[in-house]
Amino acid sequence: MNVSTIPAVLDYLVAGISAALPDVQVVDGQPITTEDNLICIGFTSTPGEAAVVNTLSQQGLAREPDREAYEITSVASTFNGGTDAKAVRDQCFALLGEVAAFLNSDPMLGGLVMQARMSTEALASEQTTDGAVATVQFTIAIDAYANR
Repeated sequence: MNVSTIPAVLDYLVAGISAALPDVQVVDGQPITTEDNLICIGFTSTPGEAAVVNTLSQQGLAREPDREAYEITSVASTFNGGTDAKAVRDQCFALLGEVAAFLNSDPMLGGLVMQARMSTEALASEQTTDGAVATVQFTIAIDAYANR
């Protein structure tokens, strides 16, 4: 019996988004090194902070909770060495558009879940001594049955 779909969903998202965006660094959790275009699946930008929060509930006459609803907090970040905030912001949102397109093309994540969709986005822009950076924290909302 599966306790949760979380591990399989994280694996599926990392593999699928990596394949969909071959020129972008896609990592599982916190990155060790970073490239100019980065997507971190299951990471909030704060090491040690919970990136997935799951709510379990019983369905019908089930003896154990088998329905789960959770959000996977993730991060997209873009840097190009210049000072043009608009350019990095536009590139970062283009990355998010690709993630959304991946989710829209396979909202059941290969049958792992009932629905996966982008649910929130929070933009942070920064001018560093190395150039402009745009970072968007986003969540992927999941609705699933754990016990299959």
